[in-house]
Amino acid sequence: MIAEVAAQVPDSLAAYRGGVAAGPGGAEALPLCALRDPGLFDATLAAFSAGLGAACDTGCGTGCGTACAAHDRRVLVSYWSQFYLAALATPALTALMRLGRPLPLAFDALRLELDAAGRPTRFLIPEAALGCDPAPGLAGLVEAHLRPFVELCHARCGIAPRVLWGNAAVILDYVARELDGALGDGAGTACDDVASCLGWRAGPACARSPLSQALCPGAAGCRRRRVCCLRHRLPGVPSCGALCPVACAAQR
Repeated sequence: MIAEVAAQVPDSLAAYRGGVAAGPGGAEALPLCALRDPGLFDATLAAFSAGLGAACDTGCGTGCGTACAAHDRRVLVSYWSQFYLAALATPALTALMRLGRPLPLAFDALRLELDAAGRPTRFLIPEAALGCDPAPGLAGLVEAHLRPFVELCHARCGIAPRVLWGNAAVILDYVARELDGALGDGAGTACDDVASCLGWRAGPACARSPLSQALCPGAAGCRRRRVCCLRHRLPGVPSCGALCPVACAAQR
């Protein structure tokens, strides 16, 4: 982890406090740019699929096992991306909102560590990159990292970009709200760039942001996605509840 950033992460987001670190990582750390190779991308997805099947066999009681492994690749990629984006979002937004500076998270510069179940757990920034001047704000992260990631996943499995933008928007919106409320003073500490990109405030940046366009008002003041993330199609994996447009439509 990056100590200066980790120290600013509230306890509610502690699970991903170490989602970004400096250094080369272990021998198994994967250069993100290598995922553009179809064989390596497929192997990464296969590891996640196998881990998901094993988890279902031991945890959900459905005995789905190979059913998870054989499922629609687009569904698997969407679910895999949620772990990926969760690890990225907490350190990235903490640095922006609590320290007032972006982390150097350009897609092609990073390496990625996976856990034993194939889930993304930590991004690694080269030591040399820590002194660089990355593009500012959440809009900078969108262009330097999220857009290349969305384009890569679409190219590898045909998943609709709006599904992935929805995943990113929901996770970033949640993390930003946790950070914004962590001071407990009700002052609303979100920087203008983050607020605009996530659609909290109207304006030109809001209108251009794929993140703000991915969300719409939901029940009880929450923000829900416009497009389903598909995760409920995996055996033993629940839907995202009130955030899900499919579930909301079914209740009308």
